[in-house]
Amino acid sequence: MTRDIEKGTTYLSQTHYAEEILPTYNIWNATPRLTPMQPNTRLNKGDCDKNPAPDFQRRYRGILGSLGYLVTTTRPVLAQAWAYSELSKYVQFPGKNHMLAAEHVLSHLRGIWNQVIRYSRDSYKTPNVL
Repeated sequence: MTRDIEKGTTYLSQTHYAEEILPTYNIWNATPRLTPMQPNTRLNKGDCDKNPAPDFQRRYRGILGSLGYLVTTTRPVLAQAWAYSELSKYVQFPGKNHMLAAEHVLSHLRGIWNQVIRYSRDSYKTPNVL
């Protein structure tokens, strides 16, 4: 967070955090996606793996934890687009389709990783995304 009291602006950025998590999950070189979730994606309980491999489950939970941090700080678009809350439903028994959807969200983040939210006195009701 950066503030300029004289200009009346506040900038929120998670660029550094995104730079860390995208390579962690091998998404840095992925093609950026335009939407947080693939259109017409419907995840359901039938896609769950009742006995997921520990590494698979650890990766899924790690992705969700990283996304959760971003959603609560500077990437509310992920929550507004339904992606994070939908993926969170399956954290106990993630399946292959759940992982593909989570990686799609990260690919979307790859396209917006360096955006900054700017609040100013002039736009106090609607923040600007830079």
